[in-house]
Amino acid sequence: MRKRVDGHLVDDRETGFVLADQNLKPMYANSAASLILCYPNQASIEDFEVQKRVQSILEEAFQTPGLQPVTFLSGRRSYVCRTFLIDARRNGARAAMVALVLERRPADPVDISSVSRHFHLSRRESETVRLLVQGLTTKEVAERMGVSPHTVKQFVRLIMTKMGVTTRSGIVGKLIAVDAR
Repeated sequence: MRKRVDGHLVDDRETGFVLADQNLKPMYANSAASLILCYPNQASIEDFEVQKRVQSILEEAFQTPGLQPVTFLSGRRSYVCRTFLIDARRNGARAAMVALVLERRPADPVDISSVSRHFHLSRRESETVRLLVQGLTTKEVAERMGVSPHTVKQFVRLIMTKMGVTTRSGIVGKLIAVDAR
């Protein structure tokens, strides 16, 4: 859907970009970022509420090890914010800056909740399945869930037992088969 923001016609599927200073105060945002962060209002990056929202997203990103992507809602839509540290020079001095890339999060390819009910998966097993379907490795799943890779392997073994399969691709096959019903 296209909307007019700051005199520009913006598609709500465009990627948002925000640049913030070392104090996490936004300095620049493109039209798509303004649309995402200000929804449903028409506000700019100078707006106090928008600045607070950017700062809360950044603070959450800095609390996770390795600046993991942060998921947030704008209206009913889910977005992923990826954070990048930039070592820049301003007026001859070094200044740390932060760049945020805001992307619309794609919908889950299968309905994990119905599959979880069908196979009586626990909340953590369901979370493991959701991350496996996204193509993450055991180590990446462990980082996202805040557990050890051995714990993830145990979750995968339990899921395979409940689903009656012996491989990770068997898990995906069962997901597709149950979701197609």
